[in-house]
Amino acid sequence: MKLTAGEKTFVTTNYFVLTLLTIIIVIPFWYVISVSVTPYHIFSEKNGLILFPTSFSFEYYAYLLKEGSLIYSAYANTLRNTAGGVVLALFLTVTAAYALAEKKLPGRRVLMLYFVFTMLFKGGMIPTYITIKQLGLLNTSYVLILVMAYSAFNMIIMKSFFEGIPESLRESAAIDGASEFRILWQIVLPLSRPVIATIGLLYLVVYWNDFFNAMIYVTDWHKAPVQLVLRTMIASSSLPPELLEAAGSTPPPTVGIQMAAIVIVALPMLLIYPFVQKYFQQGMLIGSVKG
Repeated sequence: MKLTAGEKTFVTTNYFVLTLLTIIIVIPFWYVISVSVTPYHIFSEKNGLILFPTSFSFEYYAYLLKEGSLIYSAYANTLRNTAGGVVLALFLTVTAAYALAEKKLPGRRVLMLYFVFTMLFKGGMIPTYITIKQLGLLNTSYVLILVMAYSAFNMIIMKSFFEGIPESLRESAAIDGASEFRILWQIVLPLSRPVIATIGLLYLVVYWNDFFNAMIYVTDWHKAPVQLVLRTMIASSSLPPELLEAAGSTPPPTVGIQMAAIVIVALPMLLIYPFVQKYFQQGMLIGSVKG
């Protein structure tokens, strides 16, 4: 189909803007990678202006990944929190959304108002901290899993998707004697893979990037997630004492360690996202239309 002059201008402008945005996004991360593999004396000679490394050194990665380094326990904590948190959050979100998607549920409107109310009004940081403390969850291995284990917004998106599934499918299964759990497991969930992948990815990103809750509820560095270690390194321009003690040697310049840590922390998300991108896009579109 031949484009008009106006359409050509529009397409050209779109390509230009998107290319510019891509460059703006890619260059900072490329700079981080370049600095992380550049010897410090070259970094100093060029006053930090390095886009293409002329010499390579992996001393920063070697220091961070040395045996006994704090980065290993921090990574293990993050992986545990992310895996456990995503599973628990998806379980709570799916079960709540499935129940509220049932139009015949008694008190459905009241329950929905209850969930929506939590989106508009929250208890606040201090009451939440007091509650966590009274429950004995401070500085435990699972506090960072429980504190973010539910999102009313994600539940509403999933509920909207469930409502779009033909009710006749559930009714026919119920007539054949299937229980509600079996209907959910064998009929609803297989049809809901896009929205589950979408919500799962949202929870995954939240758990992986969380450092704020760790700052409040965790004081033991051996229970801290890797994001808190990274945040401490960047915000204070110094290394946590536990990282220095674990490494047991004179550290290289902090700026290189910061850049290497950023790469190590961001790499898993960069590897995972391409495989779930199609589900993410499809699920977000479905949630937005049905909502």
